[in-house]
Amino acid sequence: MNYDFFADKSDKLQILEYIFSDTDLKVYDSYSEYGQELFEYKSPNEIATKFDLDNGSQFAVCFQLWSPRHKGNVNIRKITLDPKSCKGYTFRYSANGWGLIQLYFGGQLNNMLSHSHIGHFSEKAALGRMAYNNINGNATDWDWNELQITSRKLKYHIHNKLATKKIGSMGVLAGAEKLENIGLELR
Repeated sequence: MNYDFFADKSDKLQILEYIFSDTDLKVYDSYSEYGQELFEYKSPNEIATKFDLDNGSQFAVCFQLWSPRHKGNVNIRKITLDPKSCKGYTFRYSANGWGLIQLYFGGQLNNMLSHSHIGHFSEKAALGRMAYNNINGNATDWDWNELQITSRKLKYHIHNKLATKKIGSMGVLAGAEKLENIGLELR
């Protein structure tokens, strides 16, 4: 499942509030900051104080979502960095797993608002890639039906409850529509 939508900071906070209040999803960094541990967030406020939810390019702020109902595991992988290319840092971490739901927030840059995204592998795609990708664990460990139920509820909430209009199949949430009305291009 893949779904793209437009959201400003207030819209993103509404999505996060829904995730933390109305679901059992756990929210992790997709990648840690250089030299830092991977973080699990407990509230929208933790995210709002750590990240700029207004500015940036496409996928400016990225998370991985997981529920115990999905079974499987969140595999935390340490990535070795070249300190010459990474301001002296030698490592960072990533959250991996076939059944994780990606939540990517786009930002504002150069009078444009980049789209945001939720998505995840299908069971068929995960099984097909498992032979040559061992960082995501075993695809058969996941409860794909539960994952679909969760992702559909999340998409439904964004697309049917929060979106004020649509551009093709993409929802435009209230704050993003206000930005569009004052001249920002939705991209």
